[in-house]
Amino acid sequence: MKAVIDILLIIIIALCTWNGYKRGLVGGVAGILAIIISLLGASIVSAAYSHEVVPALEPFVSGYLDSHRNRDAILERMGYGSSDLSLEDILEQDSSLRYDYAYESLTDLGLYSKRAEDLASKAVNLAQETGCTMTQAIVSVLCDTITSVGTMLVAFLLILILLVAVASIGNLSFRLPNLESVDEIGGAILGFGKGFLYCILLCWLLSFLGIIIGKDTMAHTTLGRFFLIFDSLTSSLL
Repeated sequence: MKAVIDILLIIIIALCTWNGYKRGLVGGVAGILAIIISLLGASIVSAAYSHEVVPALEPFVSGYLDSHRNRDAILERMGYGSSDLSLEDILEQDSSLRYDYAYESLTDLGLYSKRAEDLASKAVNLAQETGCTMTQAIVSVLCDTITSVGTMLVAFLLILILLVAVASIGNLSFRLPNLESVDEIGGAILGFGKGFLYCILLCWLLSFLGIIIGKDTMAHTTLGRFFLIFDSLTSSLL
């Protein structure tokens, strides 16, 4: 799977660069704008509607985290596998372990380490602010994140497809007259940039899907880890 992801990222970059070369400079600018508009629109839709799905998802996540098998595995990794105390008692005695428990729970669910770190901090803050248990806080933060990511993905694809369809129907293509080389090279550069953005967004999405692609898959990719460095470009999506 690690090799598949890296190969897929190379293919995306190559196809977008070639497509940009064929479409030209203006087409490349339009492609970048389409991605930006789609992201903005998806963020608005996600903020407005994603919370509606949370109640339906919470019982499944809560049931997984509350399972004895899962709790025992997490306590073992935290160094309390042989303790007679319950999880609640351990966290009550040492509140500094709340973050560790949240982080271990989230990585166990397949989140990339950086995502798990961010959400673990949010869960600890939520538990402190509301007085709920750490498990409840983790479930709340995780379900909110999952529904936001899912809603954003669907909205992004729908808006992007709509924009591409409108451009195709209107035959919105324009080549720079008497500047073929500039047009083609500029289009290829912008196409590369568009592919780069797609790869960042894809790796951002995959960083939440370790439970599907393998918990340590993204951590052991080459290009995948490279694109995950650009967190500043995706930090505002949630």
